[in-house]
Amino acid sequence: MLMRLNHVIVYCSDMQRSIGFYRDQLGFPVKFESPEWTELHSGSTTIALHIAKAAERPRVAHEEVKAGEAHLGLEVLDIEKFYQEKKAKGVEFTMPPTMRDFGRKLAIFVDPDGLPISVTEEVR
Repeated sequence: MLMRLNHVIVYCSDMQRSIGFYRDQLGFPVKFESPEWTELHSGSTTIALHIAKAAERPRVAHEEVKAGEAHLGLEVLDIEKFYQEKKAKGVEFTMPPTMRDFGRKLAIFVDPDGLPISVTEEVR
């Protein structure tokens, strides 16, 4: 039986701030919105925002993540263009586009609650 990833839940402390980030700064269109739970289109996988308590502090490196937590990863056509556009919109990057040992550039930014999100350039 073939399975595919249907959705990813991002727990956030402020729904409107998170909607603004994922919709306005990253460009994911809203498909459903409520005070407790919002869904955004991202191709075949839905990003669901759910209200939760605020994190004690933002996590910015893989070494700081505990077992059982997740890390979102995005792929773009032009990572340098993505970096410049999102940085101009106020997205906080903890690592600018950097060539990594797996042969692709990687950048890391954080959402309003400190969730790290990786972005790589699509292999052409």
